[in-house]
Amino acid sequence: MTVENAHAFLDEMKKSGPSPELMAKVGTHFDKSHMAEALKKRGIDLSSASGGNTPEWVGVGITAAAAGA
Repeated sequence: MTVENAHAFLDEMKKSGPSPELMAKVGTHFDKSHMAEALKKRGIDLSSASGGNTPEWVGVGITAAAAGA
């Protein structure tokens, strides 16, 4: 699990949208801390975007990817 995998997830989400194969990577290829770091590097603060430490962090990442972050 790495930050690079979280970046790749966001890039693929932006390019192709969600798919079962892509969503299967959540929790296996990266975790919340990796996504937080990837989003931070893209200028998005996960904790303020999601209202804190919530289970919706993946949705925040998906929303960020869809917005072109």
